[in-house]
Amino acid sequence: METYIGELSALGAAFSFALASTTFTLAGRKFGATVSMALSLQISLVFLVLMHHALLGEAFPSTASLERWILLGASSLSGYVVSSVMLLRSFQYIGPRLAMLIGSITPIVAALLAWVFLGQGLSSIAVLGIVVVVAGIGWVVSGDAGRDLHMKNANYSRGLALAVGSALGQGASFALMSEGVAGGFHAMSASVIRTLVGLVILWLVIIARGKLRENLHLIWAEPRALLVLTFASLVGPVIGTTLILISLQYTSVGISSTLTGTTPILLIPIGYAVFGDKITLRAVIGTMIAIAGVALLFAA
Repeated sequence: METYIGELSALGAAFSFALASTTFTLAGRKFGATVSMALSLQISLVFLVLMHHALLGEAFPSTASLERWILLGASSLSGYVVSSVMLLRSFQYIGPRLAMLIGSITPIVAALLAWVFLGQGLSSIAVLGIVVVVAGIGWVVSGDAGRDLHMKNANYSRGLALAVGSALGQGASFALMSEGVAGGFHAMSASVIRTLVGLVILWLVIIARGKLRENLHLIWAEPRALLVLTFASLVGPVIGTTLILISLQYTSVGISSTLTGTTPILLIPIGYAVFGDKITLRAVIGTMIAIAGVALLFAA
């Protein structure tokens, strides 16, 4: 079982993000995307600091080198801020389904960046597994992509570019995280650094937009939504991100990002249970294809 720590951690992260995205959806209806993410990281930081102190005897990773802060901070900027903002904007221009379809190339981007810059090679079986998983995810999320084509307008090309940019940003985030935890750096310490940097950047963005007082009033007026966001923060940025960092210490960027990217597949039963979403034949076939790809990655 120890052989598969990286793969199992990545799948655990995918499940954590599936749960988190469901609760984020509920909270986001009250707070909006940017504020929800900033609040989430703030809540996450509290959990992470407590866990870091319990495990390592200090609240913050005082011994982390400047190089690690730069690498992990850059991964936070790329993943938490740039990629997320681009993805949300692309939703507005081309719709979520088409944006998610384009986003399914993230594992390929991550694997290529890791190969070029980190020298991480992949076996032929692993490459085949990545292709099969991405095909399965693409098949699932492309089901309604055609419905988004009616949105084609002057901003259509911009939406496509933003979706590609989001995938590139997320792929870069994986590569930077991998290098940031190289040499056995503790995953919990890496989570604290990434969360702290992302939190500072997002609140600076909110302040720069001149909406700090308005958003603080909104937070105070929605205690139930804040409770939901607290759960999402624990499941996603705390547990999910830490599992990704653990995964990257035991397996390659390509495999880790591919398995983590199965979140849309795991959202199918969750969406059925929580929102009553219909499970289509396309979703079932896509899931079976993705599972076959996962099996190949475990065999690689």
